Amino acid sequence: MIYNDWNILPKANNSLANRLQLPTTEATILFHRGITSRNEAEAFINPPPSTLHDPYLFQGMDKCVSRLELAIRNKEAIGIFGDFDADGLTGTAVLTRGLTNLGGSVHPYIPHRTLEGHGISNESIEFFKEKKVSLLMTVDCGVTSFNEINMAKTLGIETIVTDHHVPGDTLPNAVSIINPSLPNSEYPFNHLTGVGTAFKVIQALYENFKHDIPDHLYALVALGTISDVGLMKDENRFLSNKGLTVINNYPIPSIDSLIKISGFSKSTLSTENLSYGIIPRINVAGRLDHANLSLQLLLSDSIEESNNIASELEVLNKRRQVMTEQAILEAKSQLLKEIGTSTPNIIFAGKQQWIPGILGLIAGRLAEEYNRPVIAASGKGDYIRASARSIPEFNMIEALKICSNIFEKFGGHHMAAGFTIKKENLKTFRQQMTSVADELLENLERNIVLDIDTEIDLSWINRESLNFLSSLEPYGSGNSTPVFLTKGASVLDSRSVGKDKTHLKLTIQQGGAIIEAMAFRQGHRLKEARGEIDIAYSPGINYWNGKETIQLTIEDFKRSH
Repeated sequence: MIYNDWNILPKANNSLANRLQLPTTEATILFHRGITSRNEAEAFINPPPSTLHDPYLFQGMDKCVSRLELAIRNKEAIGIFGDFDADGLTGTAVLTRGLTNLGGSVHPYIPHRTLEGHGISNESIEFFKEKKVSLLMTVDCGVTSFNEINMAKTLGIETIVTDHHVPGDTLPNAVSIINPSLPNSEYPFNHLTGVGTAFKVIQALYENFKHDIPDHLYALVALGTISDVGLMKDENRFLSNKGLTVINNYPIPSIDSLIKISGFSKSTLSTENLSYGIIPRINVAGRLDHANLSLQLLLSDSIEESNNIASELEVLNKRRQVMTEQAILEAKSQLLKEIGTSTPNIIFAGKQQWIPGILGLIAGRLAEEYNRPVIAASGKGDYIRASARSIPEFNMIEALKICSNIFEKFGGHHMAAGFTIKKENLKTFRQQMTSVADELLENLERNIVLDIDTEIDLSWINRESLNFLSSLEPYGSGNSTPVFLTKGASVLDSRSVGKDKTHLKLTIQQGGAIIEAMAFRQGHRLKEARGEIDIAYSPGINYWNGKETIQLTIEDFKRSH
């Protein structure tokens, strides 16, 4: 991302640092997270189990648990329908493993992204019918699947919906709907992800059976919550923190195989490792082929099977990277032809040949780079598939609701959504969305500002300070990775690296400290990386060939004055 300005956030004063019993730099980082007492700091770093809310605060949880208990005791076949992204896959695995562990007879189903699309499909209902399923549970979807849930009911299949997406004005005819986004919900935390919502059912059910929840379920919840960029506060923070601890400390063949093939160190896995290494490999099967492969991995306890599937996912992921980079170049070229150097309030990009599985990646990268909502579309026939990614100032799902009468189907939330539309309606849709964006974003500040926690010397970065930063994991929405400023750093070496020289690798010196640094997707700035520069960055540990080295991830840099 290109930043127009840097904003150094205020420093903690001596009084606050004393209350926190920490040096000023560490106190400043906590201060920016709203932490002003030692007790708050301890609860943030080690979230207590009391952070979890009573699952029965969900309306419909009583009915949900009663129906599940009946199904388990009567040995009914239970179907699980999950979405094909990492949130839906991990949620499906949580319910499948959790119910099976209680003696349930469980049949999971993940739809094919291209052939079936989002939401309960007719194909899945046929599958459940064949398996003699009498109770169906959805994960990360279902709150808008009216017709499909009615069809299932005529076949003798009752449905429990677990979803976190914003519902429409009416709700499906289900036994129970567990959703923190219901308009009259009294649940105290409405930022749960799909896997988090599914986990609340398991929490309630296990309380009912007086069983302890298996640790490996928390690991799955952490993966799904981080993948869906869940607000890293309250329950999300507790679940992700506990899950990350489980991943780092206990053998889990499925996840361990992904850690190994990604080249990371298991004992010190970070949020960044999960976000840029593990989760993309879970998502890739559904993007390019069928997400069943990833579900098979998440349900496996076999080291050999897990390693084999991880190898297959690795091959797919390399293909996905090439396809995505090519598509993004094509999208940027389209944008340049259409609007030149000015940036519209909403960006549209499309090509018939783009596979649906990478549309969200294209939209996400463009939204990050241009600080605008983006809609990326593809399709060769009468129907067009699209993914949308947004910015905080633009509520994508509310904007799409304005055009809802011309969609075949749509869904999502504030920052991410998707839809299917007839090709003949595309022009009308584009005009309507442009009008909405022009109205809402007309006065949007065009400067993209990078918030910086505090200024430090490179000498601050050592094992002790990195351990402190690690204790604030997991990072994410509401708890972003700390960014530091160091002025007057000397560039000892700089070179463009990676395929097509996409990235910039630097060796930086200040005083007696010499540290390696990476500026991802900034390879084009090689000529600027000379002499003395001011750098905005996040420090961390890089693992390569079994060796650990301190490395800076540079967000931005500029010449020192």
